[in-house]
Amino acid sequence: MVDIYSGPERRRSPRVRAEFVVIYKVDKPIEIRVRIGNKDVNALMLDLSGVGMAILTNCDIPVSTLLLIRFTLINHYAEKSNRIRSMEIVGEVRNNILLEANEHRLGIYFAKISEADRQAIEDFIKMALNR
Repeated sequence: MVDIYSGPERRRSPRVRAEFVVIYKVDKPIEIRVRIGNKDVNALMLDLSGVGMAILTNCDIPVSTLLLIRFTLINHYAEKSNRIRSMEIVGEVRNNILLEANEHRLGIYFAKISEADRQAIEDFIKMALNR
């Protein structure tokens, strides 16, 4: 996969490539109401940080939309009791880049995340960067 953005790093938190299945649904958008039936929509996580993620989806979700995001973080580098953690996070779409084949790369900021989930993500990133 080719990175779309090649400019200087502007993120406050380190980010690593991650490939987890992400399930999300639109949750009370700020400016508009978007409905994708009553179904959860699957997407592929492209990268992950303590403050956000990028996902690949075939849905055109407007910037500023709030999403309820669910995924399971599997950290092979952690102790057995901390290897698997299911998370439910509210994220805000900060950017939407149209790619080939009607796919969209969404940059999502974590608007509401538990401290335990954020710590688990940051631990995952530290362990992935140090391997």
